[in-house]
Amino acid sequence: MKFFLLVFCFVNLALAQVYKGELHFYHLQDKEIFAIVYDNAPMTPLFDRDKNQTSSSFLIIDDINGNLEIPLVKINDFWQDERKKYKINSSKMLTYDNKNFQGENLGTTTLELIETQDGIRIKRSLDFIGFNDDFKEFHPVHKGVFSFEQIRQKPIFLQDGKISFEEWYYFYEDGMSRAILELNNFVYDINAHAFVKLNDLYNTENQKFQNLLHEKLKNTCDECFEDLQNLQFNNNFLLNNGKLKICYLPFEGHFLDENICVEFNEDELKEFKK
Repeated sequence: MKFFLLVFCFVNLALAQVYKGELHFYHLQDKEIFAIVYDNAPMTPLFDRDKNQTSSSFLIIDDINGNLEIPLVKINDFWQDERKKYKINSSKMLTYDNKNFQGENLGTTTLELIETQDGIRIKRSLDFIGFNDDFKEFHPVHKGVFSFEQIRQKPIFLQDGKISFEEWYYFYEDGMSRAILELNNFVYDINAHAFVKLNDLYNTENQKFQNLLHEKLKNTCDECFEDLQNLQFNNNFLLNNGKLKICYLPFEGHFLDENICVEFNEDELKEFKK
């Protein structure tokens, strides 16, 4: 039995395709841009096995309107978006609004694509982030293969060497009534090679700060939590332009299975900053 299990795992893993890309960061006057670019990675499914194909290269644009993701297509030796507003050449120089911007190379990225008769698995990761127990792994092969499974690390914001990023875990099986998306947020100190904890930045034990958290969660979704008053700060958070975004999953069995997130602005945070 163990022999056949080993053969099954080997056959599935042998079909893995691994592609290497680069992550670049551009600071513009009115926005900040992350670019993940691959030379030869294929179009990949986004939410299912057969539809919604998207480019492996893309931009993440952060400005006053929020956070926007735009696919990039490689044409000859440069990448550009569908509307041709953004263009990146082979030297990773960004051209936007008739101006050129030289970015910062933050490191390499990896796209892992595994296709079997039973399903598709995709993992998109930022290589410079330390892999530890915080990083989601694929569903164990010996427990059955999902029809579609994707793990994705997506950069959101960079300041003072600390990068905020989302980590998606999206999967479904044929016959499931709905797909499942687990979304976690992290802040990683690139220079220290370590994840940042919220209580390293703010006095999360302060009762006034905790009361503010409970008030925000209550106003957002009071019925999502069984014991709201005892809910503590966690490390599922993002930093963005002086703001703090912190997220929670509702209690098990609640009709919502996505994150409940609240934001603190700079004025609300300043008295609790360490």
